[in-house]
Amino acid sequence: MGEKTEARFRALVGEIEYLNNISQTLSWDMRVMMPAAAADYRGQEMGYLAGRIHALKTSPEMGELLHALEADPPGDPVLGAMVQRARREHDRLRKVPEDLFAACAAHTLRTEHLWPWARSENDYELIRPALEQAFAYRRDMAACCGFAHDPLTGLMDQWEVGDTRAEMDSLFATLKEALVPLLRELRDLPQPDRTPLLGSFPKARQKAFCREVLQAVGFNFDRGRVDESAHPYTTFNHRGDVRITCRYFEDDFTRAVGSSLHEGGHAIYWQSIAPDLAGTGLAASASLAMDESQARFLECMLGRSLAFWQWALPLAARYFPSLDGVSPLDFWRGLNGLRLSPLRLGADELSYNLHILLRYELEKALFDGALSFRDLPAAWNEKSEAYLGVRPREDGEGVLQDMHWFSGYIGYFQSYTLGNCYAAQFLHAMQRDLPDLFDRVRQGDFTAVKDWNTTHIHRFGATRSARRILQDATGEDVNAGRYIGYLKEKYARVYGLSR
Repeated sequence: MGEKTEARFRALVGEIEYLNNISQTLSWDMRVMMPAAAADYRGQEMGYLAGRIHALKTSPEMGELLHALEADPPGDPVLGAMVQRARREHDRLRKVPEDLFAACAAHTLRTEHLWPWARSENDYELIRPALEQAFAYRRDMAACCGFAHDPLTGLMDQWEVGDTRAEMDSLFATLKEALVPLLRELRDLPQPDRTPLLGSFPKARQKAFCREVLQAVGFNFDRGRVDESAHPYTTFNHRGDVRITCRYFEDDFTRAVGSSLHEGGHAIYWQSIAPDLAGTGLAASASLAMDESQARFLECMLGRSLAFWQWALPLAARYFPSLDGVSPLDFWRGLNGLRLSPLRLGADELSYNLHILLRYELEKALFDGALSFRDLPAAWNEKSEAYLGVRPREDGEGVLQDMHWFSGYIGYFQSYTLGNCYAAQFLHAMQRDLPDLFDRVRQGDFTAVKDWNTTHIHRFGATRSARRILQDATGEDVNAGRYIGYLKEKYARVYGLSR
């Protein structure tokens, strides 16, 4: 392998990374600061960048470089991982026409910009044609890659290499069998008192409190920032530029805490990727499910633990005097009791997975042709009532509540539940290695948690597969058992049940 070949390959990968990061920054601007009238032109800009990225990844030059590098495999494991990743993208994207790729990217940006308006108007019909076109683009792209008869598997594979619809069906069936009866049992019991969580919580104080919490758990504000948007999300440009957003509700500060910790989990992951991976195309999470595991771990397994609120509640009381004197145990029980709402964000950990199951099943029905887009809101509402016992009152509480489909995250929702399973397995391994884990959390010491995650997960970026990272850290392949056990144990404590 010649030095010139390696140098040119690295330069080409670096150029693609620059363009991806520019696109990420433009997306952040669109969601946080861009004037409404700029949406169409921004869509054109994003379409141009997507087309340029597609052209570079699929170019004859990239193919020739990959062929040369594969003929004389590099001894450097990072360079080897770069070649493997670039080969996968080259082969997949060559099957997708550049004009289709660019048109899909431009349409996605326009649809995402339309989504807040449709949600504020509670009017699905305002955006239905755009959503239908978004699914059509994704179906066409999956078909180009050989998944005409199973587009959902083709789309899943973009988020988690090797995932299939059959595997996710099996995972959801296991969870459904265990969790639906548990939810019904708990629903019939006296519910924990939520009074300790209620009050008036000014937005400015919420922002200050969440900032202090984020600093404590390891978010580096010198390399990141927090803004406000209609839907919380994380944007990664470089490990020195990681941006998150939050949404605030003045009658419930715990929702902002939860979303801050969730997005903070994503951000800390990206901030902790090894610095020398910059410019390699590998300064990224191992998979979207692995990314979600870090968000759900910080939001739920630490952020909804009793130990966390034994530390955080006295701190919160400095910002919100109505919390002064509230028992951490009472607060924790109120926080973790069932919250059977049509809304996914803010849901309790148990019902959360049924929110994901609802979306997963609807996606399957849409791709199978068993459900029309005109009937989607009614089907959504029926499943919400069947699984959660609550029916959305309007589109904003139902089909329009999430930005994901409108942002092109189609075939993605199962990543949350898969991430929950990963997170429970990581928690079990972390407690094995750090027997005093929750004693540390109780003292507001999150250093060991961050160090463990960096050592076992974050630093590798995308140099290793998600499944290898999971197996190396936990000694297990993915399974739902740890997660089911975690939920059963937690809810037994919250509801005072003997198991």
